[in-house]
Amino acid sequence: MQHGPSYFAMLVIFLLLAGIMWLGGRLLPKWHAAYAGKKVRYAYWSITAMTVGVLIFSRWLRPAGGFPGDWFRYFIYAAYVWMVGLVFMLLVLLLGHVGRLIVRKFTVTRNADRRQASAPDEPTGITRRQFLQGFVAAVPAVPMAVSAYGVIGGDTHMVINRYTLAFPQLPLALDGFKIAQISDTHIGPFFGMSRLDKVLALVKKEEPQLLAITGDLVDDLDLLSPTMERLTAFQPLLPHGIFYCWGNHEYFRDINRIRRALANSPIAVLENSNQTVGKGLYLAGVDYPWGKNKQEQEAKRQEYFAQAVKGIPTGAFTVFLAHHPDFFNNSFAAGVPLSLAGHTHGGQVAIFGRSLLPVEYKYMRGMFREGGSYGYVSVGTGHWLPLRIGCPAEISIFTLKAGQIGQSIRERDGIIL
Repeated sequence: MQHGPSYFAMLVIFLLLAGIMWLGGRLLPKWHAAYAGKKVRYAYWSITAMTVGVLIFSRWLRPAGGFPGDWFRYFIYAAYVWMVGLVFMLLVLLLGHVGRLIVRKFTVTRNADRRQASAPDEPTGITRRQFLQGFVAAVPAVPMAVSAYGVIGGDTHMVINRYTLAFPQLPLALDGFKIAQISDTHIGPFFGMSRLDKVLALVKKEEPQLLAITGDLVDDLDLLSPTMERLTAFQPLLPHGIFYCWGNHEYFRDINRIRRALANSPIAVLENSNQTVGKGLYLAGVDYPWGKNKQEQEAKRQEYFAQAVKGIPTGAFTVFLAHHPDFFNNSFAAGVPLSLAGHTHGGQVAIFGRSLLPVEYKYMRGMFREGGSYGYVSVGTGHWLPLRIGCPAEISIFTLKAGQIGQSIRERDGIIL
């Protein structure tokens, strides 16, 4: 069954973007006289038209063999910087306009004669008024700079988060067992083969016993074959291999084609099932819980989770893989020691760990604990929208230790890819 965005949803997104571009073109001349000239207006609409062209080409019209070359990535960066910058700019200009109205209403203006009398006969240098006018004119550049930082920095900066987790029920044979997690790579325009090679090289350096991939692996199916080739070659470097669970984007693209590719690889797909990896460790994983409403989705989660853990011996140490973090409700209730998920991207735009976007999940990002159970939500190793602020992409490493329940972040490395 395919689950893709409807044509109505795509039309709404298109109309929303068109409205943002139109509002930007209307508000800039009203903000400051410097933006009212014909040349500025022509430049604005020319850049906007090129941005739309690049985005359409990169998403829907790119050739089957991929982009023309690595150089085209810079055009994509520029297009997203401009589009995201317009959104930020509208917010700033609207807030600025409200601020202007408040200042005009409550500020008592000085008498013109008093200002003239107090001013020197021949003012030298820049005046206060000229400074403020220049400052106001420069305001639209600030959101563009923030956009450039979020788009370019978000696409090149990555961190490695290492956790040491202690469990009293951990078999001694698993003491020091290390698990690597990557999630939401969305292999495509912003996560190509060279980036995958770098990520796998970083994972290799950590020397994990197994790699868990928690969904949303490939968005561009032209890159499906080379992705499988790399993961197949990487499999023998891990003592217990690669384990994978479905995300929602696999359904958006072509779930059957991706299923066939995985079936022809050594990657273990956990689709409402479990598998022992030796030493008393079980890996369980679930499908994405599609539902028409919250109640139906919750019912799916209960059904999938029950299938996934069926047959696991009581007391066995289990690591649970899911794409959607709401499954933590099920795994915590069942006392599963460690659950790994993704999906949220951590909100992608965050301050002090809190997402600024109007998308919120109960388990948004990072480590959660309930009793003796832990759940970790990866912010993602990639993204389908190249914008990250305060929420860098990550590779997650978990070292299991026998001992009293506890956790510690051992290290956090920043990587420039």
